[in-house]
Amino acid sequence: MTRRLLLTGANGFLGRAFLGAAAPGTEIVALGGRRQAPVPGLAVDLRDKDSVRAAVREVRPTHVLNFASLGVTRDQSTLSDLLAVNTVGALHLVDALVEEGLAAQTFLFGTAYEYADSMQRLGESATLEPKSPYAISKTTLFHSLKQYGDALPLTFLRLFNVFGPGEPAERLIPFIASKARAGEEIPLTGGEQLRDFMFAPDLIALLHRLVDVPADTASGLRTLNVGTGEGISLKTFIGYVAAALERQGLAPKLRFGALPYRTHDPMRCVADNALLSTLLGELTFTDLQIAVDKTVLALHEH
Repeated sequence: MTRRLLLTGANGFLGRAFLGAAAPGTEIVALGGRRQAPVPGLAVDLRDKDSVRAAVREVRPTHVLNFASLGVTRDQSTLSDLLAVNTVGALHLVDALVEEGLAAQTFLFGTAYEYADSMQRLGESATLEPKSPYAISKTTLFHSLKQYGDALPLTFLRLFNVFGPGEPAERLIPFIASKARAGEEIPLTGGEQLRDFMFAPDLIALLHRLVDVPADTASGLRTLNVGTGEGISLKTFIGYVAAALERQGLAPKLRFGALPYRTHDPMRCVADNALLSTLLGELTFTDLQIAVDKTVLALHEH
């Protein structure tokens, strides 16, 4: 049977990255938001239940990846905006699959910031304590998915800190690079947050491996943490960014402590990826300094 993959959020950071590394032999139909100029495919607003149903009926996918998400870059969206897209919109997609009788392997994305602050690596059974509106919308989706039982294979992936070429200008590395090129001071927190940073191409490679897992190993709702399992302080990570910029002849003016810590963000957030490793086997990740260098270089080239 031909593998037909329906991908939402095709205009976003991860959607574009997945399309750019598409495996041969897979037919991908991309959905982009109506307010964007989508990649070739269909323009569908997830908030419009009827248009979602029509798209699912037309495509009849064997696999679905729902990259569509609002609020990843901490925009001015309200909680109701986030719930409308990240929760209800995603449920429109799952409902359409059920109503059309399609047992497509469906992958939906959450965030590591759904978890409570912890000194330990975070496993899938760790306490959920979302504080930001974005994390709340994702946790609400997670709990809502439980209602579907074994109707179709659902995988909820909690992503840790993903970065890489093509990420939005508001994200950390593009922000620092932009300030450095302008010769401006770069206000930062104290940088003591412990984070699990993952290079986007490594994530995309893992997602392609997950898509290859036979459906009979993924019945019902499955939750997976997707991170490297290695923690690093934000200050050290920013040091890697500064070093990469310095190699381009820039002198970033880092001002640690100029900003307060965000009350919505946990201070420690590192994945326990044992379950992912059990499912996929050996996990390999790009050296962090090399990954940062590639990300900064991509910004310079564009």
